[in-house]
Parts: sequence; C-alpha cells; structure tokens
Amino acid sequence: MYKDTIKVANKIISDTDLFEIFQKMNDELKENIRISNQEKIENEKFESNYQHWTLKNFEGTIKVDIDFYDDTHIRVDNYNSFITIFNSRLKDIKNLIVMYHYNYWIQNEKDSNYISQSLTMNIYEDKMNIDVNLSSADNKMNDIYDLIKAKIQNSPVKYDRIIKNKTSITNKIGLSIGMIPSAIICVLLLLVPTIREYYEKTYILFPILTLFLSLVIGNTIINGRMDKLYSPLVPEKKYAGYDSSSGKSMYKDDIDKFVNSSEIIIGKNIDNINNRKEIQEMEKKYSKFIPIELISLLVLSIIVIIVCKLI
Repeated sequence: MYKDTIKVANKIISDTDLFEIFQKMNDELKENIRISNQEKIENEKFESNYQHWTLKNFEGTIKVDIDFYDDTHIRVDNYNSFITIFNSRLKDIKNLIVMYHYNYWIQNEKDSNYISQSLTMNIYEDKMNIDVNLSSADNKMNDIYDLIKAKIQNSPVKYDRIIKNKTSITNKIGLSIGMIPSAIICVLLLLVPTIREYYEKTYILFPILTLFLSLVIGNTIINGRMDKLYSPLVPEKKYAGYDSSSGKSMYKDDIDKFVNSSEIIIGKNIDNINNRKEIQEMEKKYSKFIPIELISLLVLSIIVIIVCKLI
C-alpha cells in the first residue's frame, strides 16, 4: 500500500481544474464498472478456479460532503447531482470533501488479491490537501493521482507579479490616467504670476509638479476600482511593532502565511482569476500611453519655459 498526502501551497487552483479532476474520477469509475460487468459475462462460462478477473465484485464510490455559506451541509453520493451543485452554486461553497474509493478482487488460476484504494480531497478556499491510499498491486487509480499532481504542478503561483508589484502597477495606471488633467492644471497655473516666476527660475518644476499631480489625481480616480480588484487577492496584515514617533502600531503584509496557503476558486474566491486578468489588462492598456505622455510632457515643458520668458 502506498500512502501520500499532498498539501497545496502558493498555488491557484481554478474551478476548471477541479471540474476536470472530478470528471476524470467519474469517467474512470464508469469505465471500471463497464470492465467489471464485461468480465462477469466472459467468466460465466468458466468454473471459478479458471476465471480471470481484474475487477471482480468491483465497488466504486464518489461521495462529497459540502458546506455552504448559509450554514447548510449536504452529502452527495451521485456524481450528476454533485456536479450540478458544483457548477450552479460555486460561489456558495465554503468547503468540500471529495471521497473516492475502489474495492475489488484480482483473480486468476493461481491466486486472488483483494484491492482497496482511496483518494480524499479536502478543499477549502485557502488550502487543498489530498490524502491518497494506493495499492502497490494494481494501478487502477494512478491516472487520477497523476492528473491531480499535474494540475497542481502546472497551476499558477499565488504570490505572483500582480501581488508583488501592487504599488508600482497601481502607480503606473494612476500616472497614465492622471497625466492629462494634471498637465492642464499645471499649464493653467501660468496665469498665476508667482507660479510663473517659479517655472521660469526652476525649469524642472513644471514636469515634476505635473508628474506629482498625475499620481495624486490618477490614484484618486482609480483608488476605489483598484481596491475592489485587489482586496480579495492581497496578503493579510500582521503586527509589525509600535512606532513611537507617530504613536501608532505598524502592520505589514504577512507574506509567510500568504505563500503557505493557496487560492482555490470556490466561494469568496470565484472572481479572483478575473480580477487578476482585469488588473493585467489595465496595466497593459495604460502602460502604452506613458511613453507618449512623457514625450508630450517634455515638449510641453519646453513650451512653458519659452512662454515664461516671453511674458
């Protein structure tokens, strides 16, 4: 008997990955039932001592315990019922335990062996553990075990660039969005004599002020949207000491806890993949404008200096 426990850490396991695993379980179960029934027909013409079986008296089950956010619980032992619930109530699922089990005999003229194999998936929003009991005498469940390992191995990392570079991504988008209104405001400040004098004396004041206001204005505009996208993704905060100068407690991202957990796309996490995609698309879209805006700012800065000297 081979036993193993897989603990999934720092991975994003999508609902599509889970569905494919569940579907594979059901397909394998139905195929083994078909083979067992076929062997029964073929062995009827032989006496017991001369029968050949790979799946004698096969019994296979898929049982699922599901906890919902409305504090209800259900146990399902019918695959079609389970997958209907999974597909239709994914956002309501708090956690689920999938229990997959085979019992059967392998028999020939020389001997017979009783085989019992099981695989249990404990699935939560922030973790997934898989307990496996496989028989060394037969590999009927190995394909499913290998599929699960492949899905985990090939799944995206949870602590990815989107999370690591949250501040720079947000500032990049904010800078691009805020550049035009900021430039307009800074140009209009030419009408204020004192500001115009500062522009003339300090050539870099206009571009620096424009960039600063761009970040302030842009981040103000997108702050609500970015917080909504990032809030279910980012690490929790942990206490990081007391700042005596400000008289306040300090907190920082709990990265260790974050990377030791996972992101399973059920329940509260169902929009997380779309959130990441939207952040990536926004970054890609607005990053294209920044080089053009910076060149325009350079040209505008030269024009402002000339105007200051002529007035």
